[in-house]
Amino acid sequence: MKKYLIAGILAASCVVFSYNSCVWAQAEEKKALTPEEAAEAMKKLEEAQQKLKKVVKNLPKVDNAGSITGVVTCQKMRNNADAIVYVEKVGDNKFEPPAEHAIIDQLNLTYVPRVVAMQKGTTADFPNSDAVRHNVFSPPTAALQFNLGTYPTGVVKEVLFDVVGETPLLCNVHAEMAGYAVAFENPYFAVTDKDGNYTIEGVPPGKYVVKTWHEKLKDVSQEVTVEAGKATTSNFDLKRRR
Repeated sequence: MKKYLIAGILAASCVVFSYNSCVWAQAEEKKALTPEEAAEAMKKLEEAQQKLKKVVKNLPKVDNAGSITGVVTCQKMRNNADAIVYVEKVGDNKFEPPAEHAIIDQLNLTYVPRVVAMQKGTTADFPNSDAVRHNVFSPPTAALQFNLGTYPTGVVKEVLFDVVGETPLLCNVHAEMAGYAVAFENPYFAVTDKDGNYTIEGVPPGKYVVKTWHEKLKDVSQEVTVEAGKATTSNFDLKRRR
């Protein structure tokens, strides 16, 4: 009798599972976008990419400050965007973090912006602007490890980036999603545009080591001297890691 009861429960479970699978499959089909909806979604994505900041920092006022500017060439990449140029150390490297939050949105199964450079101590907001659930997390190799769990459209979760380094951003629901949050000790850094241009403003006069970061390319460093009220040029040629 017990065997028949167990068999019946298993059979019923299989029926429920099959039914749920069909419902989920139908739901996924309904989520497929029409050409008009796809065009509107792409428009929103492009607007978000232009609106949201790739750099969040608290830059102190410095008398007679100079700047570091230049071009970063990213070899064998589609363009020269999203490389980060930063000054390794300025003074004692102790600076007040920004009150402003970084915003890393989730839209069209994409992290927007894909790369965000922030000062250590910055809080990042992770809103879900997609029509599907997401699960933001970082891998064990990340500078900051976290898992925000799965959450629906309209929900915003926060993470305090209180450590320095590279934190890859992944999604447990959508394996194709990837982004990077990179935190620095001081506020002297910049993210390149698609042509590789960058400028680090408000740098106190002095000698510094300037370094680069890129998700796929080798880090490069240079020594520079910043003079009061002047712009120092420092160009970089980044190549693939071996």
